[in-house]
Amino acid sequence: MQSFRITSDRQSKVYEQIKENAKGDFDFYILSFFSAIIITLGLIIDSAAVVIGGMLIAPLVWPIFLMSLAILMGRGNIFEKALFTLIKSVVIIFIVSLVIGLFLPHINSGQEIISRTHPTLYELFIALASGFVGAFVISYPKLGNAMAGVVVAAALVPPLAVTGLALSQNDITSAGGSLLLFLSNLVAIIFSAGVLFLLVKFRGPSTVEGKEVRRSNIRWFGLLFLIVLIPLYFITSRTITEEKRFKVVKQVLEVQMPNAKLSDLEIKEIDKILHVNVTLRSDQVISQSQVSELSSYLSENFNKSVLLKIVIVPVIEAGRILPQTIFVTSTSNIVPN
Repeated sequence: MQSFRITSDRQSKVYEQIKENAKGDFDFYILSFFSAIIITLGLIIDSAAVVIGGMLIAPLVWPIFLMSLAILMGRGNIFEKALFTLIKSVVIIFIVSLVIGLFLPHINSGQEIISRTHPTLYELFIALASGFVGAFVISYPKLGNAMAGVVVAAALVPPLAVTGLALSQNDITSAGGSLLLFLSNLVAIIFSAGVLFLLVKFRGPSTVEGKEVRRSNIRWFGLLFLIVLIPLYFITSRTITEEKRFKVVKQVLEVQMPNAKLSDLEIKEIDKILHVNVTLRSDQVISQSQVSELSSYLSENFNKSVLLKIVIVPVIEAGRILPQTIFVTSTSNIVPN
């Protein structure tokens, strides 16, 4: 990997640049404060443009890069300073989002919020790429203009802001998901940035003790990365399974009820039974036999017991007699083991 190596003079400049930008001074915390306000409000109004604007001024990537360098170089004191700066910024962002959420008690969860409450391996891979590219951009001076894109791709502040908003609404599940997303992004960026810094041959103390400290740091951080990876793997597997089930149900409904429009679909698995709740908009009702047929088909497809419930919301033309407002029917079909 000789292509990644940079001169010792350049290494010193990179280290000083990261150390200077990661300094927990007044400017750093002011940027953290206002980025939290902008991003939190952007999440509430469901505006991707506003969220991105707030991400561009958030300075969190700098102490994270410094933590990565400190781990690789075996400099515990530098790591502690960077970690302390990061923690204070995290507290500021969390408090800002929590307070805003408390003052706005009726927050509608738009796509910008929902997308940050279900972390998967996809977001982890994005963070890994962002950390590596960010360290690459810093190490090579001609690529400085690309840093803004790295900051946006890193996506550290939005999930943290969602955590504060979710807790302000007593939504513990969403808060846990967004917090996991923040932590996984954080660990992934430190890890992948460290890989790049390793490739460019950053070195700490050359003593035997210094080398052992670096090896120990890398081992422990590798273990932490695996700990984060495990829940994301299971969440991703579950998400893929749910998406497949949604797709099958939608296809079945489109074939069996082509004139109906799907309004809402919810699938939950409780005690090994799939509970499929469907809301359709249609000018026709559906019979019990049709529901039974649909349920049987889904049971065979999923190889699971299915409890199907369909709600019909009538759609009428002006001047026609209003039919029954809501028609509800349900059935279950148990697939033997």
